[in-house]
Amino acid sequence: MDPRAHLFGIRHHGPGSAASLVAALDACDPAMVLIEGAPEAEELVRYAALPGMSLPLAMLHYEADNPGNAVFGPFVEYSPEWQAMLWALARGRPVRFIDWPATHSLAPHGDEDGGADGADAEPIPEHEGDPLDRLAEIAGYADGEAWWHALVESARPGPEVFAAIESAMTELRAAGEAETLVGSVSARRNAWREAFMRMGLREALKDEPGQIAVVIGAWHVPALRAKTSAADDRALVRGLPKVKVRSAWVPWSDSRLAAASGYGAGVASPGWYRHLWQLQQGERAISPGAFAAGWQARVSGLLRDEGMVVASASAIEASRLAVTLAALRGEPMPGLAEMHDATLAALCHGDDAALRVVERRLLLGERVGAIDEAVPQMPLAADLERWQAKCRLKPEDLEREIALDLRTEAGLLKSTLLHRLTVIGVDWGRLLDAEAGRGTFRETWLLAWTPMLAVRLAEALVYGITIEQAARNKALAQAEELTDVAALARLVRACLVADLPEAADRCIARLQAVAVASGDIAQLMQAVPALVAILRYGTARPIPREQLASLVAALAAEINAGTQLASRQIEPAEAAALRHAMAAYDAALALFGDAHLQEMWQRELALVAGDAPAAPAVAGLALRLLHDRQAWDVAQVAAAFSRALTPPAAPAAAGAFVESFLAGGAEVLVQDRPLLGALDGWLAGLDEQDFIELLPMLRRGFADFAPSGRQRILALVGSGKAAEAVAAAPDEQAPGEAFERALPLLRTILGIEA
Repeated sequence: MDPRAHLFGIRHHGPGSAASLVAALDACDPAMVLIEGAPEAEELVRYAALPGMSLPLAMLHYEADNPGNAVFGPFVEYSPEWQAMLWALARGRPVRFIDWPATHSLAPHGDEDGGADGADAEPIPEHEGDPLDRLAEIAGYADGEAWWHALVESARPGPEVFAAIESAMTELRAAGEAETLVGSVSARRNAWREAFMRMGLREALKDEPGQIAVVIGAWHVPALRAKTSAADDRALVRGLPKVKVRSAWVPWSDSRLAAASGYGAGVASPGWYRHLWQLQQGERAISPGAFAAGWQARVSGLLRDEGMVVASASAIEASRLAVTLAALRGEPMPGLAEMHDATLAALCHGDDAALRVVERRLLLGERVGAIDEAVPQMPLAADLERWQAKCRLKPEDLEREIALDLRTEAGLLKSTLLHRLTVIGVDWGRLLDAEAGRGTFRETWLLAWTPMLAVRLAEALVYGITIEQAARNKALAQAEELTDVAALARLVRACLVADLPEAADRCIARLQAVAVASGDIAQLMQAVPALVAILRYGTARPIPREQLASLVAALAAEINAGTQLASRQIEPAEAAALRHAMAAYDAALALFGDAHLQEMWQRELALVAGDAPAAPAVAGLALRLLHDRQAWDVAQVAAAFSRALTPPAAPAAAGAFVESFLAGGAEVLVQDRPLLGALDGWLAGLDEQDFIELLPMLRRGFADFAPSGRQRILALVGSGKAAEAVAAAPDEQAPGEAFERALPLLRTILGIEA
């Protein structure tokens, strides 16, 4: 290899690697810096040193025609590549990225999907685990991560470490086939990547007569040092599929940098690595005591933030204990394990619950990056930043609940933003309060920012360049595609709470058109509750009240005329769906308050309840609604109930009827003895096989009964009062004796423990 090329094998996010790299760059003073990464990133490098660039950040590369196919290149302050960029920018040296282009990495390759989070990261082995595990086993470490951390990240930084890293990687790759070490798919991808790296290095050596620094993952160093012809490399990557790619800087977060998030090059504890990096910035060596004191001071501060009492003397004692534990375990500096044990003993008094309270903030961190105002961003991302500044709503890595008062300008503004983001699929917030936006003028949201939301913003670009425009256009596009009346009703409500009046009007018109053509009564029923909720409770935004009321009336008229026909000769699954839709519709119609529509509905319920071809589950609910609304008196309800249970009614059909009727609560049997008598008589007349088949239905029917209601029903049956309304059947056994024999079975049906 040309002696002008200096290869520095690093870990992608390692404080020791970063500190050693800075020292090595100062020593060799290269005229050009090459970095492992997609070449599309080169246009973004010049923004890295701007004062408003707050880490962690990531370079986002996404397919222009399919933004969901994307890859991130994350950076934190202790990322060697980030330090290499800053070093070059500070000295006016050119920076090039030499990994395989995102235009190829995001294209499908037959045996795998397109891009993946962390595609520029070290390969995740498929069969044998981390290749460094072999070296760790020889050196006596638990795994490759622990070996690398001890020898590189926690050691005193210096340029001499890179020669040792190259020797170790060379021997490791020579000891076995790459496919055995990292798996066949990763080995093939690495072959393509390393071919591009060698091609990029050759081009740089041709263009630059001075020294060149090459910052790459340690695993790739031997591949760049090996003799390979340019023709072979070009042949290897010739014909790779391509897609059109766009790139941008986006905020990243500490939690997404962690290995536990699934990121291939993630670190076990970003918070711990940040502490290591901060202490490696000085020119003088840090003593073990000072190192431990800095960490324990941070732990103490976090515990105090949570309202715990932590004495300064305890923090000092924890530092001393961590140093002692490191000495006993043969470590030159306290590691994370020593710090944890010392914290648990000296600050938490052995109670790990206190430590778990701050563990996420301590080990993972809670930072979310920010982009300098001068950096060109995706239009939606820039608009979101303006909204965040206007709303004073800062993205945070941790989940946080916020309560919004929609009667205030600030609360309404935040609510509008969050609802519009929900419409375009950017779920920064999740609405917790089930009644939020329905007239309490209060919403409770759970906020949590993740970097993947940047991809969702990119996906939404097809609908517009501002949050409002994208939300409006996406709602309109969805409305044109939807043929489900209930889904359209939910979309109408989403547009109203997101303050998109134009989209709401268009969605209402679309809903009317679809409803006219729809013959699905269950769908029409599902649409009414969402619309009535808006009318009944209103929102903090203007709504087309008259238009919505007319729509509800039209839907209700259609439902009130078609439910009987819709309930006939349908499958059990359809009957269950119609039954649930009926219950919600009935409640919504009562809230709507139109007496004429309610009268029409009660007449339709009467037809359904007495209709022999109607699905038993639907007929049972219809009868229960007539009873609860007092549209029929007890005698009428009892007569219809008895007819539904009288042969030739099949036992299964009668069971579905009973289950649906009883689902409204126990009072119907406690207060109305004829119904209880009819049910008791029907159960007593079942043969053993039918009873066993119907038992699950009966248990479901009684499932919603309160324990007190079950006990009262049991007492009524035991006293003989349940049979007062029906003729008593002759029985050789006394009533009391028969009840005692049946009592265990009755307890089973009612779900009452003995």
